[in-house]
Amino acid sequence: MGGTGHPGAAVDRRARAVSADMGAAWLLDAKSFHDEFDELFAGLGDRGGLERFWGRALGVCSDDDPDVRRYLATVEVRPPQQWAARFEDTHLAEWYRILMAPHLRPTAGLQSPGAVKDRLPDLGWARRDCRRLAFGRELCTLAQEYADPDCAEVLATVLPVGVKGWLSQDDITAFLDALQALDRDYFRDRQNLVPLVEDVYQVLGAAAAVSGRVLLLPPG
Repeated sequence: MGGTGHPGAAVDRRARAVSADMGAAWLLDAKSFHDEFDELFAGLGDRGGLERFWGRALGVCSDDDPDVRRYLATVEVRPPQQWAARFEDTHLAEWYRILMAPHLRPTAGLQSPGAVKDRLPDLGWARRDCRRLAFGRELCTLAQEYADPDCAEVLATVLPVGVKGWLSQDDITAFLDALQALDRDYFRDRQNLVPLVEDVYQVLGAAAAVSGRVLLLPPG
């Protein structure tokens, strides 16, 4: 990025701690989460298995860990008491989101996903790439990637389209490469976009530094 300063330098100069007034995101251990979810899903054939499943979800909902509470505040679910009344397939979509909580660690998120979507095209990025960076992939594709095929098939029917989102390590690497390849000439008349690009670079750089985790984004 020449005279504007390489965004990677900003990562080294200004390491940020996650705080409540900052964009929130999480790093998910997708393998450990789906191992647990697949095991609970496999037990749904009997009443005891169903009770274990929603009991586990209730336990997570009552966890008083601040990081768990902060994440659960972004997850819209019906009152947990309704789970015991009658099982519905849609409960699986709620439990899928809830049971991620113990497998997450907080990380800095994008300060303004909307600006990422709307302004990065000014730097020559394809709009579809900007939307993916801002809001991630469909959540059902996370299950397709990591869950047992039978479990993933059911989740695909109950996780509504438009429920974003996550980014794989491959996504993160590709976006970082694209940022490093930006032509500095784009910034001559767009100096106001430098802080936005540095924020994106910092968020992605922090996620890339933790191998084996996917970046889970807050609902858009």
